[in-house]
Amino acid sequence: MARAASKTLVLTDAEPQYANKLCWAAADVLAVNNFYPNCPTPTSTPMTNPALFPTSQALEAAYNWWTLSGSAASLSSYLSKCETTIGNCNSWGIPPLHGLTFKWGTDPVGLDWDTMKQQIDAGSPVLFVWDYPSDGTGGSSPVGRHELVVIGYSDDGGTQQLQVWDPWPVPEQLPSQVPACGPASGVQVAQNHSQPIDFSLYSNPVSDMGVTAVHTLDQWDLAVSAVPDAPVLTVDGGVPSPPHEFPPPFKRLPQRPLRALRQVRFAEALHAALPRSQQLDLQVPGAAPRSLGVPFPIVGLGFQQLLSAAGDPTLLLAGSTSAILFPVESKGEVVDAFLLLFIEGRWQRGGYANVEITRRLVDVRARYAARQHLPLHSFYMVSVPGEVAFFAAYGKGKKAVLIPASTDPTIDAVAGQAVPAKEQLPKLIVAIRSDLQRWPGRGRDTVRHPR
Repeated sequence: MARAASKTLVLTDAEPQYANKLCWAAADVLAVNNFYPNCPTPTSTPMTNPALFPTSQALEAAYNWWTLSGSAASLSSYLSKCETTIGNCNSWGIPPLHGLTFKWGTDPVGLDWDTMKQQIDAGSPVLFVWDYPSDGTGGSSPVGRHELVVIGYSDDGGTQQLQVWDPWPVPEQLPSQVPACGPASGVQVAQNHSQPIDFSLYSNPVSDMGVTAVHTLDQWDLAVSAVPDAPVLTVDGGVPSPPHEFPPPFKRLPQRPLRALRQVRFAEALHAALPRSQQLDLQVPGAAPRSLGVPFPIVGLGFQQLLSAAGDPTLLLAGSTSAILFPVESKGEVVDAFLLLFIEGRWQRGGYANVEITRRLVDVRARYAARQHLPLHSFYMVSVPGEVAFFAAYGKGKKAVLIPASTDPTIDAVAGQAVPAKEQLPKLIVAIRSDLQRWPGRGRDTVRHPR
């Protein structure tokens, strides 16, 4: 048997994304600040190319906004707006990784296991992208993409796993200000953003919504540039220099036709899946005992699905599912989660379950159920990953109620505050239409390059 091996990077600055489309910016901050850990002391004299200069989500979002806008306005005007209200700068992008050299992915299945281990052993995180095809508008659109970062690995001789940092979801309390250098203050970073996944999921993720990996956008072999291309910092926040390079255009690899999983009624799904879930070994050596929490049948909604039902989107909440989310609890807290998917006529463990989202869903469900005197098993989950919108839900059709797991001003969602589905889903559709109008098949290759 192979010798057990594991390593996890000690992160300098790991933050959740501060808005629903800034997963790429959070990933960029984690990667860059792993190499550039210390902000220089602000002075009244601009500092030229400092040797060590961390970035922030505000700075990266400002670069992205300025670059995409084609505006003659200075970058500093964009930065000031992003620093004061990060939601002003909420847009999809690709991590530019300023101050670092890196390689783009080329292999359709991503890095192999040995290469991944070598990257982590060398202190280099690996960025990768998952894509929800039903949310996109074509091969050059970034809509529906989600960025994650590999920060560790483990191999006990039989199971190869990666430790992944997932920026989902946004903080329960949004930061009042995001500085140009370093992390925002007062943000509680949940431990549940870091979790293990099977190596096979990195190569080929599985989901009831047809998620695929876009390994051409893997960014790996990260290293400090010989001459760091860093922004300039002044006492008043400063004006950063333009980015030094552009990533390749957004594109998707040829994919097999997606086949939707068969939908079954909630009651039938739970009746068949619960015995399977109870056969799984949940315990971890050396940890406190674990047990199954009350599961959530999942209703996953893509952009095109919601737009097609715009006349009455509550029809999508009909009480059927092809996936179930199972919380795993210990000492009254959610410590893990997993999915069972209905594949080829039977319930199988697979896919990816975000532990922090699961924890929040369990919390908001418990509070609403206690107020309304409802049984926990009567709730389900509504997932709109393209908008990073996740709800605990109760009731069906026009009587359905959605309880957001996160606050999102773009859709008037407040964590834990229940809203009738007939009011919340139309707001999601408005947001989706706005997003798709901004990205009608447009890629980074069709906008101006900075001079």
